[in-house]
Amino acid sequence: MRFTDTKNYDELSLTACNIMESTVIKKPNAIIAVATGSSPTGTYKAFINRIKSKRTDISQVRFVKLDEWLDLPNNHISTCENYIEENLLTPLNINRKNYIAFNSETTDPDTECKRINNWLALNGPIDLCVLGLGKNGHLGLNEPSKYFLPFCHTVTLKDETLKHPMLAKANTVVEKGITLGMTDILSSNEILFLVTGDGKNSAFSNFMSAEVTPECPCTALWLHQNATCVINKSDIQLL
Repeated sequence: MRFTDTKNYDELSLTACNIMESTVIKKPNAIIAVATGSSPTGTYKAFINRIKSKRTDISQVRFVKLDEWLDLPNNHISTCENYIEENLLTPLNINRKNYIAFNSETTDPDTECKRINNWLALNGPIDLCVLGLGKNGHLGLNEPSKYFLPFCHTVTLKDETLKHPMLAKANTVVEKGITLGMTDILSSNEILFLVTGDGKNSAFSNFMSAEVTPECPCTALWLHQNATCVINKSDIQLL
């Protein structure tokens, strides 16, 4: 585990952008799993500016959606789909054949999981997995539990996750999500773990204990041999 302390959110975003840029330069057809929410937004904005300013060819890069809320229209303002469309795909003019994503409107989540599992089996592993820290320690939508689930799966969301700002405009009850599993994440060649935002000190303190437990899923990252944790010191203090 490598740790990089940054003094504010802008510095965190630029640091993370450098890692994303390095990935696509080293491997022009890289697979990048992308998280959503406030943590990576600045990183994606910096990445877009960097790619455009340097005119870097990313036409072969594949982007994989990390997770999704279920039972919302795909184009709903609260979906991860909408977030990724606005913050990555459209600004970078990504060919949609290079975008692999869960369908939030699926009526058969198990088949949807198998579809993503099969794609990763044929094309993976993920080269860079971009992750944020959930307030309850979740990674993607791998929620605190008695056990880890290895591959893509559906999950019943915890109360704290249901308060996620992305769901504030859902206008409906969202109870479940769909996510890459812990084996999918830990099989990635590199992990970029962004730690920023209010209300995450407790989860980060649990992470820093290095005691790997499914009750705090982010602790599983200690099992990875090529992970970078970028910390916004203006937000995060150990308890």
